[in-house]
Amino acid sequence: MLVASFDTYGRVAEFDPVTGGLGPERDAGPGQVSHGHYGHLACARVVFYRGVDGLRIRARKHDIRLDTATGVRHRAVGPECVLAIGQDTELRYPVPPEWAGLEDDLTPFVEAEDFDLGLFVANVLAAPARAARIYC
Repeated sequence: MLVASFDTYGRVAEFDPVTGGLGPERDAGPGQVSHGHYGHLACARVVFYRGVDGLRIRARKHDIRLDTATGVRHRAVGPECVLAIGQDTELRYPVPPEWAGLEDDLTPFVEAEDFDLGLFVANVLAAPARAARIYC
């Protein structure tokens, strides 16, 4: 399945949800549709995608189905962000430097989640209608 880079617009890679393998990054072709995003959090590659059974996240060696029973929480604690997924997975990573000037950014509709994959995941899952339509 094709997933898009969270950090670099227009870049994609093939992702194998069975093995967790992520192919080499390349430019997206015209009209190509991605079924998720990939990026790095806490020095770990993370893939947030729609599998056959719904939204999932692969972080480190964990592949977790994200549904209403899976608790996903994001918070900023001093210089760190923390993404907690379920009971067993917690990713800690530095606060994105782009957050510092966000209130002065003149880009229309720019939000903190545009620079933080962990916050993006948490926000998608906090909005059931958004979660139902993303990557379809």
